[in-house]
Amino acid sequence: MNTPPLDEALKTYEIALDNLEDSASPMSEEQIIAVLNARDFVHATVQAKVYHYYHEQKTLVALDVRLKQNAWQISKVIDFSSWRTSLEPPDTAWWWHLETETELARWQWWDWLWRGLSIAGWTANLGLLIDLLPRFLIAGTGFAGAVAIAFPSLLTLLQAISELTETGQEGFDKLLIRLGIPKHFHGEAQLGATELLLLILLGFHFYLPNFSNFSNRRGFEKYKQGQLASAEAHYQQALALNPDNVKAHYNLALVYENLQQFDKARTQYQFAVKGGFVKAYNNLGRLHILNNKPSLAIPLLFKGLAGAGQASIKVRYDLMKNLGWALLKQGREEQAEPILRSAVSLGSSPEGIEKISNRGSAHCLLAQVYQGQNQKTKALTQWQKCCQLGSSANPDEDLWLGLAHKKLKEDNQSCGQNNRKP
Repeated sequence: MNTPPLDEALKTYEIALDNLEDSASPMSEEQIIAVLNARDFVHATVQAKVYHYYHEQKTLVALDVRLKQNAWQISKVIDFSSWRTSLEPPDTAWWWHLETETELARWQWWDWLWRGLSIAGWTANLGLLIDLLPRFLIAGTGFAGAVAIAFPSLLTLLQAISELTETGQEGFDKLLIRLGIPKHFHGEAQLGATELLLLILLGFHFYLPNFSNFSNRRGFEKYKQGQLASAEAHYQQALALNPDNVKAHYNLALVYENLQQFDKARTQYQFAVKGGFVKAYNNLGRLHILNNKPSLAIPLLFKGLAGAGQASIKVRYDLMKNLGWALLKQGREEQAEPILRSAVSLGSSPEGIEKISNRGSAHCLLAQVYQGQNQKTKALTQWQKCCQLGSSANPDEDLWLGLAHKKLKEDNQSCGQNNRKP
């Protein structure tokens, strides 16, 4: 049988499409097969003809577009797989694979959304990296930290190149093709890569407190070993990674206090106080007392005591002792007395004897209260306790021990000081 001319084949194809689209009733399997057979005839004619006119080519493209536009409805009516099994059309006969055209069109319709979400995700990634990178650089986290932050930094850079440059986009597409990802899924793959990087950066961000706590623990180990310079460096690393780490602020203040850098110590204690760290209330209050500013110490120590319900016995003791000391500094002996007696009671308890090293301090201060109230007998009793429990190695108690020697000597008594270390 002779192959019909291309114009005739195209006309048959067009009529079949018209019948499919213009039918008042839903399209039938018979109408669909008629269209596919017509397209087979067009293909056969094209293959047999050496030269094609422009108007023939243009008409064919237009008719194929119409067919693809109906692909979704056609795929709901006909089981292409069964027909292909029986008729065995060549793989190049795309019209016998319209269900894949449907899938492709459906996924590509969402490409604008995937592209928009990818750009939004990339912007978020860049913002997170800008936040993270200076923290790790300032902290000086060493080789491990540098490698850890370098990995997401490199990924973000590569992603930026693939998003913003034509060469980068082509390279990313080639990578996806090598991985066997169909082209119509490239938008989703781009979004997936962006979201994966976002999760990595968010992981770094959420784990900043953990990294900070690790540096803080290392600093505390150095502090216990007496390596104050190393301890300071680790605490500063901890605060670079998490400026709200109140324990690191408190520990850094301890280092500065040991180095007698009291202004720096006060600043760090203030940060810890703002974070509600009870020990910081006590230590900052004590520095205010030593700086002859009991009016600043008293409200701090009262607030610290109010929040010390779950604190250790040592912390509660120190808060009471320092509050009594601040009140004594202001000449408010009547208010200081019950607070210092409570501190003495804590220090005399079995737990206090075990855990409080500066038990003599409360006795030394209570002796001064009684001295100011002219209760000589009570004062002498407390001076004796001050001598027995105090230690010259404690900078606060050393001055009071000298005073205890003097007061006891005036009464022809000796100071039974044990000179123990705190």
